[in-house]
Amino acid sequence: MQNSCMSKIVSFSFFSLIFAALFSACFVRAPRYTRVEKVFELKVGMTKEEISQALDTKPYNFKLLTDTVSVLLYKYRVTDRAVIPFLLKENNGKSVRGKYVNLMVTYDATSGKSTRIESCSDCDETEIQEKKFDIDKVITFLTVTLPVVLVFLGIKFAATSP
Repeated sequence: MQNSCMSKIVSFSFFSLIFAALFSACFVRAPRYTRVEKVFELKVGMTKEEISQALDTKPYNFKLLTDTVSVLLYKYRVTDRAVIPFLLKENNGKSVRGKYVNLMVTYDATSGKSTRIESCSDCDETEIQEKKFDIDKVITFLTVTLPVVLVFLGIKFAATSP
């Protein structure tokens, strides 16, 4: 009887640990962005809707809003390459996503068309925030739930034993 109780406790503890690890392991917060290839397709004179459609994303933020112009920010990522240093040549390597860059599009307030499209890599640094496995949360979860389960099992088995 006690072996059965202990095996249930051990299996519950194991599954609780796995559950906590899966749901607190890794969440990433990053802005919506487009690719640099889509940025090259933009042309001065496009409307906000045409630019949003071409980039397949909405504006990230605004830089300036006046009665004559508005400057909206879009995010895109450059394409870098990963290669082993001693094999480095001009165009070899694997394409990987690089850093975030701001795309500033200036729109005329009266016509609603873009008058200037520029890239700004120094405007702000966008960082990817990753939430990795937090052992403190797992320990807290186990120290709170395990005693409750033990008390529950103790009461349950105490009531069923003669």
